Amino acid sequence: GDRVGISVDGVNIVGAGPNAMDSPLSHVLPEPGLVATLYRGIVPVSAGVQTLGGQVNIASPADALFSIDDGFQGNISASAMGPGSAQQYQGNAFYATQDSFFSGTFMHQQRTERESGNGEAIPNSNYLRNGGKFRIGHESGQHQFDASYQWLNTNESGTPALAMDITFIDAAWYRLGYRYNADASTYLTINVFGNSNQHIMDNFSQRPLMMANMARLNTTDAVAQGLDATVFTPWKNGELRLGVNLHKGRNNSVISNPNNPMFFIDNFSASTRSTTSAFAEWDYSSNTFSTLIGLRYSRVNLDADAAASSLTMMNEAVASLAQSFNDGPRSKTYNMVDAAASVFYHLNDKTDIVLGASQKNRAPTFFERFTWLPLGITGGLADGFNYIGNLELENETARQFEIGIDYTVASWQISPRLFYQDIENYIAGTPSSNMAANMFSSMMSGRAPLIWSNTDAVIKGADVTVNGQLSDTVSLKSVLSIQHGNRDDIDDALFRIAPERLLTTIDWQTSVLTTPMTMSVISELVGRQSHTSSLQNEDSTSGYGLLHLSTQWQLHRNVQLTAQINNLFDKFYAPHTAGVNRVMQSDIAIGDKVPNPGREWQISISYRY
Repeated sequence: GDRVGISVDGVNIVGAGPNAMDSPLSHVLPEPGLVATLYRGIVPVSAGVQTLGGQVNIASPADALFSIDDGFQGNISASAMGPGSAQQYQGNAFYATQDSFFSGTFMHQQRTERESGNGEAIPNSNYLRNGGKFRIGHESGQHQFDASYQWLNTNESGTPALAMDITFIDAAWYRLGYRYNADASTYLTINVFGNSNQHIMDNFSQRPLMMANMARLNTTDAVAQGLDATVFTPWKNGELRLGVNLHKGRNNSVISNPNNPMFFIDNFSASTRSTTSAFAEWDYSSNTFSTLIGLRYSRVNLDADAAASSLTMMNEAVASLAQSFNDGPRSKTYNMVDAAASVFYHLNDKTDIVLGASQKNRAPTFFERFTWLPLGITGGLADGFNYIGNLELENETARQFEIGIDYTVASWQISPRLFYQDIENYIAGTPSSNMAANMFSSMMSGRAPLIWSNTDAVIKGADVTVNGQLSDTVSLKSVLSIQHGNRDDIDDALFRIAPERLLTTIDWQTSVLTTPMTMSVISELVGRQSHTSSLQNEDSTSGYGLLHLSTQWQLHRNVQLTAQINNLFDKFYAPHTAGVNRVMQSDIAIGDKVPNPGREWQISISYRY
């Protein structure tokens, strides 16, 4: 969701879909040197802007690409998956000289459908998309330049937990990067980036429609531009980082009915979200302890043009909602201060003690403020409720504390963490008291909507990682996570909080016919979730256990074969965080959680040259 920051190759992507059909993670394509960084616990202020719920950065660092040996290299692969006749093809090519590089990447994915563990077809689980990316780099003396351009085309793809399916998404983004190396430890980085997404979705081309006058087509678009600049320099036996971030995104959305040319709803009109942010961070390390301390100031402004709809001429409730929105305070500025501090105390050669504290903020999204007509727009929450925006929303402020231990003995590392997060002005859906909104939503869906409101919340929990060698050829990795979320202003659980989960992977390094092979067994145990939100009619869900198998066989020094089976015992289950089905006349009842797939197989072959 929007509380977790996502950066792809240094680009903060603004999606066109208000229900996150084109979420930032969907823009990741395979390329050389790709690294995913997830910040555990307290997120440094330098990692991103508004990192209240965490931060994930995915990129191929230019430094690593400049250091690749001269010459031509690449990789192509093909995969088949079933059931559902799935295919995936991808590849990349990389050419380097002494001071320059060029890379190109392509990807194609398609699938007809997926099946649950009891053999039922998962409705609208088809997809079709392809994309490509080019990147060039050049360095001269103390200067480095690199530039990226990527496009991604998604065609007809189903989204059963939403009221509409994807007709198409045409997305493109670019980034221009520069680095100046003043000396071995002082340097400046500048990134200029932007993206543009065009997106159409509808409720009739891929799912049954009750009657022609209920047909809806949503035409959306988004554009964004941004700039990041950071200086790294030594200071007081550590490293000082000073940075500034500028970003502006704009969203439009118009709902129409192809069977009625007179019908329209200007859902979002020039909804803008502009961010100006600056930070300072100090990273210090000694023999006894290390610390990371940072401070960030952010100023976020949201604004939107007036709302309009053909329904205002024939429905008093809609006319009242449009007038209230147009007369209301559509422009608002949020001033926020983030702070983060983490300390790693080296108790001895085996043990580090970890302490951390932070204050993080998040301004509302454009749909939390500007959804003037009750609709199922939730940023992908997909709970089946209609929501209405709130022009009076304040920004969220979360204060988090964590304590942990990193313990190493022989070949084993054990790392538990405890965390506590108190969130002031937490934005969540609450029952609407707006009579016009309630009247319209009840007429359209049979129940009153929820309104985005400031509440208070507490999220607490623990996670534990364990890594080690069972033998010279067998290793084990395990992650346990437990979390509990509650509204603090009323006695109710937070909506859709994941239950406890234990993921364990055992890898065995061996050989077959003198060629290397890795075999993996993955156990996934998920608990029951009965601590649910009564306000949002959230159902409890059962726990489940899954087993996954995979193997990688190096047939030749340039050829690798991969085979895997997910959900080996064909378990029927639906994760607690899944959305509910919105597709009629399918194997899954309306309002039931969309199940995850049953047993699926995949075979891939790749060639590196």
